[in-house]
Amino acid sequence: MSVHSSAGRSSRRRFLQQAFWTAGAVSLTPWLKACSGSGSGGALDSGGGEPLGPQSEFTIAPGPLSKVGPLVDSGIDGVYIPEGFALRAVARNLSNPLTGRFEPLGLNGYNWHEAPDGGACFATEDGGWVYVSNSEVAGPDGGVGALQFDAGGNIVAARRILDGTRRNCAGGATPWHTWLSCEETGDGRVYECLPMGSADDARALPALGLFSHEAAAVDLHTRSVFLTEDSGSGRLYRFVADSSDLVTGEDGMPRLQMQSGTLQAMNIEGYENGGYAEDDALLRSLHRVEWVDVQRAGEPQGTVREALSAEGSMVPGTVFNGGEGIWLYEVPPELSQIPPGGSAVTRALLFFASKGDNRVYAYDIDNALIELVFDNSFIDPPFDDVDNVTVSPHGDVLVAEDGEAKRLIVVVPNQTAKVLVQIDAPGSEITGPAFTADGSRLYFSSQRGPNLAGLRQGSGATYELSIPDAFRS
Repeated sequence: MSVHSSAGRSSRRRFLQQAFWTAGAVSLTPWLKACSGSGSGGALDSGGGEPLGPQSEFTIAPGPLSKVGPLVDSGIDGVYIPEGFALRAVARNLSNPLTGRFEPLGLNGYNWHEAPDGGACFATEDGGWVYVSNSEVAGPDGGVGALQFDAGGNIVAARRILDGTRRNCAGGATPWHTWLSCEETGDGRVYECLPMGSADDARALPALGLFSHEAAAVDLHTRSVFLTEDSGSGRLYRFVADSSDLVTGEDGMPRLQMQSGTLQAMNIEGYENGGYAEDDALLRSLHRVEWVDVQRAGEPQGTVREALSAEGSMVPGTVFNGGEGIWLYEVPPELSQIPPGGSAVTRALLFFASKGDNRVYAYDIDNALIELVFDNSFIDPPFDDVDNVTVSPHGDVLVAEDGEAKRLIVVVPNQTAKVLVQIDAPGSEITGPAFTADGSRLYFSSQRGPNLAGLRQGSGATYELSIPDAFRS
């Protein structure tokens, strides 16, 4: 993949990369001062601030994974990885993760689930970690599975932490170390699961809305849960919890109960209430944002939109075509400044993707400013359905493709983008990329990867990519 070199495209590409890479390069000039744009004013949630001005540029450094070379065959399931890296299959559908044995009847314990999708890693007290993974199927086999590793990377336990749900696609980790698993159905719900718990510990969260959920991200500072919707007429939502919904857990950590609050949809100025910018260029500058309460919050939102439209009524929210991954980036204080058009120092940025138009947005939560920071005019060949955006602890930006290419790509500023992983598995896709806290391991799945080694296709396999020290500093 090669990156276009025009100044306009380069500046947009660098914006996305800068947000992540500066987390590990604090000596660089704070990137937020370069985040400017054009757009009309308005008394929106940003509280005013200075007028939005023309876009400026900045220079950033690549992360260590930008040094990877050409891919080689790992010798496992048609997965290609950089030379010097190591790959192992850690779980396959219908096999016991502890023994590695194919046991389709499940008579000797827990078998790994079908169609593994979104995932995350959680540290454990003994120095190990848990990798959780959704199952994007319906019926009793739907839900979430978990693999528990000790400090040496050995699998020591495997279990279900959610059962009987439908098409659990992505989700999000909470600041209090639980997993939000999202149902991708028209009346889908979000479920909170305990990585070290059981399916009996999971609970439904209907207050987070009924719609084709994709992913979630939590901002405790504003008591907000941000949610993407995988629909061509989808919205970006936020659930703003009531003050009484914020509690202190038994571990002393603050957390949201996510039971009482208000569900809202994002409006981008100029594209409010059903508006959509067909041309990517229209959103490549900062725009102000406001939030509007959804109507009939307790009903499936796709159905509500259809009814409101048929009535000729206002349909709340800007359209985001096929919402996908979402990720909250807390800006280090030493890198924070007041952005153009803002009135407060930027504390946190929300990045989220939409696959229908292959876009990635950045949203400044406290200043209510948004910008399109990535689209298909910036890369060649283009993305085939933008999906997860994942970041290593060392500042590398990985973008997954939910299409024929089946790649995890490392975005590199002003240079050719690097492919970190590619799979040769017909009809599959790469899902659930997640790093351990030290960045030494990356977990991901081939959703229709082989149940048995040697096959090209099956009903799901999950892998661990070990990353050498030279690519983590």
